[in-house]
Amino acid sequence: MNYTPKIIIALMLTILFVGGPSFADNAAGEAAYAKGNYAVALDQFTKAANAGDINAQYNLGLMYEHGYGVKQSDIKASEWYQKAADNGHPDAPMALQLLYEYF
Repeated sequence: MNYTPKIIIALMLTILFVGGPSFADNAAGEAAYAKGNYAVALDQFTKAANAGDINAQYNLGLMYEHGYGVKQSDIKASEWYQKAADNGHPDAPMALQLLYEYF
């Protein structure tokens, strides 16, 4: 009996359910951010960013750069932008460059 399709399906479901929450947290963070609920956005972005979500890492950089719901910190912004850039976020390198230009 060939178990390969069952193994592939099991792996796909594992990736979906294990990887999914970090993206769901980022989406919840973006919804809260859009409504100006920065405390919820910070919580959701932080969870997702620590789980490796590059969009949440970038979004945390934005929050710290501009001081939305957090104490403004160019250092923390640069740390999050750098993580996002290192992990392949397409906009993070430019955000980091602009931050350093005015740092």
